[in-house]
Amino acid sequence: MPGLPSLRALRYFHQAALHQSFSLAAQSLNVTHSAVSHQIKLLEEWLGKPVFLRTSGRVQLTSDGERLKVCCMQTFSQIETTCEKIRTRNLHSLTVSCAPSFLAQWLIPRISRFSERHGEIALTFQTHVDIDKVRSEHTDVLILSHEQALQEDIAATPIAVDNIGPVCAPSLVKGFTVETDFSTLPLLHADTKPHAWAEWAKKTGARGDFWAGRHFDNLTLAIQAARNGMGIIMTPQILVKKEIREGTLIAPLGFAEVDRATWMMVKASRSEEREIGLFRRWLLEEAVLAG
Repeated sequence: MPGLPSLRALRYFHQAALHQSFSLAAQSLNVTHSAVSHQIKLLEEWLGKPVFLRTSGRVQLTSDGERLKVCCMQTFSQIETTCEKIRTRNLHSLTVSCAPSFLAQWLIPRISRFSERHGEIALTFQTHVDIDKVRSEHTDVLILSHEQALQEDIAATPIAVDNIGPVCAPSLVKGFTVETDFSTLPLLHADTKPHAWAEWAKKTGARGDFWAGRHFDNLTLAIQAARNGMGIIMTPQILVKKEIREGTLIAPLGFAEVDRATWMMVKASRSEEREIGLFRRWLLEEAVLAG
């Protein structure tokens, strides 16, 4: 490959650098000491400088060798992870990631219906919203609230338009309206959604100090705090429909549509894979049932 030394030389160097020994590298590679030495020599000739210092029968990495060792460790690890992911994909598995609040409040209460229908698909759940992990295939499906679809290499399916509003326990209702000065109310905040109150205020014209109040690490904890009468939390409607239906939470001012939607995102080149297609179909069905 243009711009690269021999991949065999890099592999032999990687093992020699890890073991700090040509002999141990030879044993791990099941080759001779001279084979390792020869590949290291070819690599050094290609680079035009040494990667090992050879003294008294021992070898030690140079500063350039140390840099190359770190690069090889990261690269070979990523190759190993990617190959393992491709190899095990035949085992009918899906890794699904979303925000902790969506996982706890929406997905987990429903996922048994997917498993009953497709018991052969093993599911793994993650709690990140990193689109690059979809690109690297460390994540198969990402469910994310976002303003719009992303780049062409990501296939995005809209699941639901985002509507947000303030919710609280029934005991906290004191007749507040959108004209109320919200500085006088016990507001709750999720650090994962720091601008939620400001976003809602911009849509509705509400006024007040929308930064003061109690803060929680994530929205799931803040919703639980609201259920227990600790204050009012700004939340997407999709996450609290069950609580509102059961009466443990109420939404005195209803919900306002914002400029975001909840999307199912996958790598575009994988969008037609069987497991991904089945999960997409189920997710859309559940979104319709949830209203």
